[in-house]
Amino acid sequence: MYEMIDIHCHFLPNIDDGPKSWEESIEMVKIACGDGIRGAVMTPHWIQGTNWQPTPDTVRGLVEEFNGRIKKEGLDFEVYPGMEIGIIPDLPRVVSNGDVLTLADSDFILIEIPFYSLPLGIEEVIFGLETIGKTVVLAHPERNREFQNSPKRIMELVGMGALVQVTASSLSGGFGDAAKGCAIEFAKLGVLHFISSDAHSKKHRTPVVSNGLAVIEKKIGKEAVDNLVSNTYQIINGKSRAMG
Repeated sequence: MYEMIDIHCHFLPNIDDGPKSWEESIEMVKIACGDGIRGAVMTPHWIQGTNWQPTPDTVRGLVEEFNGRIKKEGLDFEVYPGMEIGIIPDLPRVVSNGDVLTLADSDFILIEIPFYSLPLGIEEVIFGLETIGKTVVLAHPERNREFQNSPKRIMELVGMGALVQVTASSLSGGFGDAAKGCAIEFAKLGVLHFISSDAHSKKHRTPVVSNGLAVIEKKIGKEAVDNLVSNTYQIINGKSRAMG
């Protein structure tokens, strides 16, 4: 079993569409531990103009409380602050103002794009974030219809410095054949940098990544999985830029 960090998941209660109680949050940690996950970045949704727009202080406070509860349960697991940020044109300004969180206080920032189309100006957002020293991690682009139709389109964004995170259950078919095929194609193109659970509960969309890693090991090879695992530790160690 591989040991790694989950860099995209929704464990915090009552902040978005994740769990509704601390009890369920703890149960999710137990599931994650059983799957080889040794820590996780908490990435509640941040979507401008909606009820899902938590402040950094709110997220940090919940993360601190969660770590205390995890310790009381005797679990060998640590959580870190972060957000899954819905893309907006002025995101570089929002980041510069400190209104959102990067992943575990690193230079990596998790950005969600729409599921149907690519937003106009996405290149400008990536470039703008690069100019302030932030590396974009694209959240589950394999679920975007335009990338499903043409996976190679991701190459332009990766060429600008963006990194790619896919959901483990996409690789195992949980989001349909198109998402699975797109995720595998990203791996074949050499532009898959992270596999995460994007977990939302203890019963549906659970905190499991081993299913996705197994697909990559079978399709691409063990070295690819080793790189994916190593990349997750670079996030919590504050490293930036070069990723295998």
